[in-house]
Amino acid sequence: MSSKGRDFRGPRKRGFDDDAPYSYDAPRPSRPPRSPFGGGGFADSAPPPTGNEPTVDAVVKWFKPEKGFGFVELGNGTGDAFLHIGAVQAAGYDALPPGAKLKVTVTSSVKGQQVSRVLEVDLSSATSERAPPSRGGGFDRPPRRQAPDPSTAVSVSGKVKWFDETKGFGFVQSNDGGKDVFVHISILGPSGVNHLAEGQPVTMQVVDTAKGREALSITLD
Repeated sequence: MSSKGRDFRGPRKRGFDDDAPYSYDAPRPSRPPRSPFGGGGFADSAPPPTGNEPTVDAVVKWFKPEKGFGFVELGNGTGDAFLHIGAVQAAGYDALPPGAKLKVTVTSSVKGQQVSRVLEVDLSSATSERAPPSRGGGFDRPPRRQAPDPSTAVSVSGKVKWFDETKGFGFVQSNDGGKDVFVHISILGPSGVNHLAEGQPVTMQVVDTAKGREALSITLD
């Protein structure tokens, strides 16, 4: 069961769960930030990523974490794309400064283009303000997040702890006694999964990252 209509900006936790020093937030949202597009906002109307979207270079035009969104200029000449804070936080950052270079995937809806996933972040070109650290470390950490290496994936089963379609991710409680597994919405389409309900048994291909365990694919049991 998703938790649409809730806000991810709840009490900050240290990572995937209470005792893990990771960077993804796992608290349930309560209400999403309002966007300038009216109604439920841009993110509510955008279709989920299918996994077939090409990687696009982008540059941050502006981003306001207190509002929960911003815009990037796409390098393929198609204009600007809406950037929701859920995609930023899923990449391990709380905010992105103007001028930061990104590699992203983009989906389209009747309201325009939206960044569905931030794959890499390069803060070396940020100009207007000091580059923020990722939530996994300070300014001495490399300002780039690479996609996980699929060759290291192992099979892990568990049950969905929660999944928020508006925020774009959730967590699975694993049966192996390890840390909760981060699940991004972008893997659902390629895995043939339309929805994740709380308590749903699943099997995943999981990799270890600097921020914790992340699913690369998922199937319903």
